Amino acid sequence: MAQVMPPMATALAAALAVLLAAAPAHAQDAAEAVDAQARARMGMGDARGALQLMRDHVAARPDDRDARLDLVRYLTWNGDFAAARAVLLADPAVADSPEGRELHANLLAWAGRIDEAQAVNAPLLAADPDGLMPNYTQAIALRQTAQPGLALPHVSAVENARPGGKDAIDLARGTRVRTQSFVTAEYVRSDDSDDLVASRPTLRGEFVMNDALRLTAEAGRWRHSAPAGSPFLAVDGDRSIDQDRGLVGLRYAPSPRTELSAAVGHSSIDGDSTPLWRAAVDHRASDSIRLGVSVDHDWHAVSPRALSLGIDRTATSAQLHWTPDLRWTGDLVLRHEDYADGNDSVEWTAAMRRAVLRNPGLMLDLGAMVQHLSHDENLGNGYYAPDRYRRYGLTANAYFGLSDDVGLSLQGALGRQRDESFTSWRRANDISAALVFGIHSPWQFLVHAGYSERVQMSGAYEGHSWGMALTRRF
Repeated sequence: MAQVMPPMATALAAALAVLLAAAPAHAQDAAEAVDAQARARMGMGDARGALQLMRDHVAARPDDRDARLDLVRYLTWNGDFAAARAVLLADPAVADSPEGRELHANLLAWAGRIDEAQAVNAPLLAADPDGLMPNYTQAIALRQTAQPGLALPHVSAVENARPGGKDAIDLARGTRVRTQSFVTAEYVRSDDSDDLVASRPTLRGEFVMNDALRLTAEAGRWRHSAPAGSPFLAVDGDRSIDQDRGLVGLRYAPSPRTELSAAVGHSSIDGDSTPLWRAAVDHRASDSIRLGVSVDHDWHAVSPRALSLGIDRTATSAQLHWTPDLRWTGDLVLRHEDYADGNDSVEWTAAMRRAVLRNPGLMLDLGAMVQHLSHDENLGNGYYAPDRYRRYGLTANAYFGLSDDVGLSLQGALGRQRDESFTSWRRANDISAALVFGIHSPWQFLVHAGYSERVQMSGAYEGHSWGMALTRRF
């Protein structure tokens, strides 16, 4: 399922309002008139034109301090944090000014560089505890931590400094998304070229107890089916198997850097059942490194045959998320699965991507990935178990900010794949899309769809999926 990218371009419109409001008034000489014209274009929604005006002006007048600061603001609004930082640091005197430090802390916070942002912002907040910009930046940084409720006092400070202002309202809306409880009703359907169909309606919720603790719950009735005559039918010949499942758990953040989660439950099918459990730890070691480890036990619900044979599995995963700078992102995932039929698998996936485009309403990342998967045996028990599967691909991730509350994400990959049964390399292409309404609203609706030419879990070559989710925050 496609994962929706953060709606940064639209959310940053609120930051721009704060940043421009905090800027000092300018005298209207010839140079500053260009700056004023760019602001006017920004106010009319022509962010691209405003940005180009400011780029040209700063290139022609590198000594225009106020124009440089405004260019940093516009680049931050566009989500082009690397360019914003480069423009700011190109003039050390401007970067070291009080306004320059405020802007630096703010762009770092929006970029997710939480430690760096707080380090720059700490003396500004200490000098002006009720100040608009220091509290705004602190709220943006803290709401991205494992304890997002820590941002709320700073949200209140911004509301007091700018009562009824759009910037304060948008900051509060964006923070509530991370601090509120929610209930989600979701439906996902998938099928592949082996005509295996999975239908997964699920109701899940997360309930806030305090800044550190949340309770979780999940329930669903899933159906797995295969066509008549398929080798993936249940062992008694049934075409479909229904699975009733439910879990309850908790998420606990002992610090803003670390989150622990655990859940236990039960799943039953006709004539059999298995306990469900999962546990995970996620730790932000630094602004550049995030580590995760998870273990879970569930059915290996690939087909009616695998389910009817009572094949459950225990999976252990380790994840490394690496952001060395403001443009590059890397992910490494290692996974081991132990199946009830005596089989084992080892899989690793590595990916790197670079932010290549940050325009008003559009963010684009391009990258590459590699995946390797191997099993001890191919037992013919209703699931794909290659000895040596390899996939290599080029990836693209795009996000279109259609409005403050509506966003579209597209993800695609062009690649090649091969296992020991292939006589040659074959296509391994993917495309998926997700459209979300109500990004910052009490009600959110998500619809998504995807198509894949990759080998599916059953061994099928093509697969489709679609789904929708309705979320109520409170």
